[in-house]
Amino acid sequence: MTPEEAAAILHVGVDASASDVERAYRHSARTLHPDRLAGAPEDTVTASAEQFARLTLAHQVMVREIAERPVEATIEPDVPAEPPPSGRWVIIGWLSVLLVAGVISYFGGALPRSTGDVVLRLLPLAAAGTAFALTGRRVFFALTVALLAVSVLITLVLASFGSLVALGLLLVPVVGLMVMGRRRAGWDAR
Repeated sequence: MTPEEAAAILHVGVDASASDVERAYRHSARTLHPDRLAGAPEDTVTASAEQFARLTLAHQVMVREIAERPVEATIEPDVPAEPPPSGRWVIIGWLSVLLVAGVISYFGGALPRSTGDVVLRLLPLAAAGTAFALTGRRVFFALTVALLAVSVLITLVLASFGSLVALGLLLVPVVGLMVMGRRRAGWDAR
């Protein structure tokens, strides 16, 4: 039996894949197997057995044909995976937590009711963290780390309950923004 004849019996193309051949063989075998004809006339069972034998031979020919096909090796370049997108809503969420930290810091922080503290310490920190999360540039990473260190130092020197609560709340979104920036920069892939 030629591969073309075998493919025709299985109702697949000559260049069918191994899974296509198996699927076609099993589908046809379910309907042609002589055991499904219990109680049928002898000539019907004999005809079914002959068809099933041809189907089995066709399957063997196609499996052999597939095994003898030349294998084309392809080497895919090692392309780093795209960083997961930093969603706008995630950044808005982190900025919302930063806003709460800023409000707590303003009313009960190291320098209570100090607009200068918010403008000179918290806004630059939020801006640098957001810029790093959006761009992944090292300069914004370094600026965020420096501003965070200054903020921690000021809070610890002028410690009060409100400033410590604000600092704890402030650390979470800044670290979250930094993680997003690291992913965008591809630093996590290394």
